[in-house]
Amino acid sequence: MVSNICMVGLLKTYTKNVAKCVADALEMFYADVRELMEFDLINLAEASKIAGLDYIEKQECNKIKTLATYENTIFTLDYLSLNNEKNLENVKTGCLLIYLKLGATYFNKLLKREDIPNSEEILLKTMHTEHSKLLSEYADVVVEVNNDKQNVTNLILNKIEEYYENR
Repeated sequence: MVSNICMVGLLKTYTKNVAKCVADALEMFYADVRELMEFDLINLAEASKIAGLDYIEKQECNKIKTLATYENTIFTLDYLSLNNEKNLENVKTGCLLIYLKLGATYFNKLLKREDIPNSEEILLKTMHTEHSKLLSEYADVVVEVNNDKQNVTNLILNKIEEYYENR
């Protein structure tokens, strides 16, 4: 049984909030890869200009590999990071990968709450189905969330329990 969980979703803020609640419920540590990268490099955009995108990707890969070896940790990752073959391999090797799959109506409702540029919002709407399908294939556990009334933390905990019972 792995001792780490990687949680992904198409909406960063929502995924982070849910992951924090699950971490609290399971008494685990929580981390976000993007926030750790920003902490280490201060300004990712500036670091990318100076050192190049390859350097940033390598640092991100190292960060994910390190997090996957920690114990008792839940971390969040965005779609683009997970779609990197090395990152996916590191996550799958050391973590239970959970995808928070949002129903289309609920996704659009939550998307309005995200603090993102308009261009990113359009991209998320346009690619929602394709990205969701791919994340569903990557994930060990897919948790479908369709409205605010669902207790997402309990839903995730039940899905984790089911996953380990069926192994």
